[in-house]
Amino acid sequence: MQRLIVISILGLSFLLIGCQSTKSTLTSASLTSDLQLKTINKIVQLTDKNICNPYWLEDASWDNFLDKMKTESPSNETVEAFARRFNRAARALPFTHFYLINTNRKKSSGKRLPAFELKKLNDQTVQLIIRSFVSNAPAMAKLVEQIKTEGYEKLIIDLRNNTGGTLDAAVVLGQFLTAEAIDAGVYLSRQWYQEYDKLPSTTQINSLKYLQDMSAQGFFKLLKQEKGFRMVLPPHQNEVFGGEVVVLTNNNTGSTCEALVHHLKKIKKGTIVGEKTAGAMLTGSFFKVNEHLRLFIPVADYITAEGQRIDKVGVLPDIEVPSKEALQYAMDNLLQD
Repeated sequence: MQRLIVISILGLSFLLIGCQSTKSTLTSASLTSDLQLKTINKIVQLTDKNICNPYWLEDASWDNFLDKMKTESPSNETVEAFARRFNRAARALPFTHFYLINTNRKKSSGKRLPAFELKKLNDQTVQLIIRSFVSNAPAMAKLVEQIKTEGYEKLIIDLRNNTGGTLDAAVVLGQFLTAEAIDAGVYLSRQWYQEYDKLPSTTQINSLKYLQDMSAQGFFKLLKQEKGFRMVLPPHQNEVFGGEVVVLTNNNTGSTCEALVHHLKKIKKGTIVGEKTAGAMLTGSFFKVNEHLRLFIPVADYITAEGQRIDKVGVLPDIEVPSKEALQYAMDNLLQD
């Protein structure tokens, strides 16, 4: 495969990787044209070195993206404006999980809503709101036990505006919904695309190792060691939810959520209501660009157990309704007494 070299020469989102910073006098206030170019060059270097599928950088959209960043750059652009412009332009690329964050941006002082929350809607129905799959399996397990203890017969899993996160809490939820094995798909590392120029066949998928350690550390350790691996949760004999299930999605439902939604739809566990999901199912890591910017790059590609791509595709709901109407639709039409 011919490698693309430009100028001076990535749900699951877990790891911070430090790289040598660009030598510059960049300030938090502004970026001169020269510093913008140096920053873009550094981004190209990091991306070319770390992206899981280098073939993506041979697509014309990558050259168009770089041209747009260089030719449309205003003089003395602020760091925040540069990051916003970068992130808007990156939406046209054939992959997701590629964006900049300004590490010096002031964090909101407002009260944050919990990542996981239970809301009783009536005596039979409970809404499990998952705003983000943060790495907190015990918290999810606690809510699962509460659902069991309080004897709810109808469960609404609300994944609207949940852009993803880590695996551990999603594993707890998945095993609460089914006792059968959960084939959660295939993760491909950069090593795969250094050897092959296409997705794996069914035979190749079946030959891949299984992820044993579901923690972030275990995930990335195996990603470094293998060309790819399968994530399959074994069957179990623990109590599962036997009542009616509805899952709410919208166009901001991404990453880890999408693998879960795809599987629940495949095994017909519940009804998916709302909008098509975001189509943002890769695994990324952060890399240091300079003292003010961090770049998120997709470091693992993802396909379903059937070899289907979700990234830039998304998962269609069973019943398509606007996001704001999804909960009321479920209550009025699917979960009536």
